[in-house]
Amino acid sequence: MADAAAPPVPFGARWKLRISAVLWFVLLGGFLLGLPVLLDVSWLVVAGLAVAALVIGLAVAWLIRLVFRGQRRQPFLLSYIKAVLGTLFVLGTVVALPIYYAAVLTDLKPLTVPQATLSNGKQTVVFQGMMHVGSEPFYKGVVYDLEKALTEGYVIYYEGVQPSADGDKWFADTLAGGGDLSANYKMLSDVCGLKFQLDYFELLRADMAAHPERHIAADVSTADMMHEYERLVAADPGFADRVKPAKADAEATANSSEGLSGLIDGLTNGTPEQRKIAGYACRGFLTWTLGRPDAPSPLDPVILDYRNRALADRITRDAHPLIYMTYGAGHLPGLLKDLQAIDPAWEIKSVKWQRVVEAPDDVTGQLSS
Repeated sequence: MADAAAPPVPFGARWKLRISAVLWFVLLGGFLLGLPVLLDVSWLVVAGLAVAALVIGLAVAWLIRLVFRGQRRQPFLLSYIKAVLGTLFVLGTVVALPIYYAAVLTDLKPLTVPQATLSNGKQTVVFQGMMHVGSEPFYKGVVYDLEKALTEGYVIYYEGVQPSADGDKWFADTLAGGGDLSANYKMLSDVCGLKFQLDYFELLRADMAAHPERHIAADVSTADMMHEYERLVAADPGFADRVKPAKADAEATANSSEGLSGLIDGLTNGTPEQRKIAGYACRGFLTWTLGRPDAPSPLDPVILDYRNRALADRITRDAHPLIYMTYGAGHLPGLLKDLQAIDPAWEIKSVKWQRVVEAPDDVTGQLSS
């Protein structure tokens, strides 16, 4: 007697099976893609995720069996095994995903600064936007442009608040929170696979010594900023109240710099794989953080506005017709506004955008025998 035909699988059940298969494929694929990253960080990360999945899987299996009646027809052990695997796949994907995102963010949304040419018909100013930490090609390009500008008769203006006996302590306590982050910038550049700005300006040291008149520290002094701060406090009693949170933030940043230094030092001394992963994360974080518009700070009247006015006044009084400056990109809008307040003829003639952060080149080859 022929076997009876198997009953057809209901339409809804077929779709549930298909959707389940697709979900398992996606979860497994995400986990396998993230596994090399997790192992590069440490096998302990994978072990920790496995332990977490074993614990969380109990709750997941209980919840699934509570919600879906069909699951209750299966042995609890089978539900638990599936819950543990699904949880492990999700945890591994979630932990690895930020690293992958950071790796591609620098290409998807590159961090750029402007090189803008300003002129009023009598003077020409090339404004080169800068960052403390960046990629080697960026700094090489900047130094090349600076050397070319020197041969064309430009004088170079450099950003950097000048020290003074009267204002140094006030500056450290009020604006820097009592800390100096220069050393951390250097260590940060090592972790990110980037370079520190000042390392490349050393290439101009010989010309600075031979022609000091062509290299000008154009910024104000700490005492100048202190006096402007005191003037604003006297002129606007509410100014001091508004800057208190900003001062507290500066102090918190300085207090955390010691911990940041330890973290960076630990990453620098990690394995090659760990340093590689740290570089991806660091470059992505810099791109994401510095690529966002800066929120106005109560200290901007001193940190930005006052220095922009002083810079615009210095340019106007300078007899040199050609000036090339390296300043933070955030100064450009205010500087142009202040120059136009002195002479409405000032305008931007051209802008070239330059990429600051990108993954370092890793090029290898083999010599023929």
